[in-house]
Amino acid sequence: MVSVLGAWLKRLLVLFLLVILLVILVNFVISNPQPVDFQLAGMQLPELKASTAVIAAFIVGGVCGLLVSMVAIGRLRLANASFQRKLGRRDAELQKLRANALKELS
Repeated sequence: MVSVLGAWLKRLLVLFLLVILLVILVNFVISNPQPVDFQLAGMQLPELKASTAVIAAFIVGGVCGLLVSMVAIGRLRLANASFQRKLGRRDAELQKLRANALKELS
């Protein structure tokens, strides 16, 4: 009963935080309607609202951060798999040595 209640409270909290984030985002978009000119490497890019440019930069930064972290997590998983294989070999060797030691005693 308590875990079900906790799950509903967690969902309600996440929903509440998403609504708060949406209200802040709408307020930001309404407060920054002025157009901004962009030049990239001498090329004139189309005008965008300031809020659109900031939100797009935030999204691109988040996606880049996710990609970089996925690469790091992939490397860590590969290293973990390698260590697990080594540990398995060492455990097998240890069991073999223990079995041989017991045979010698009897």
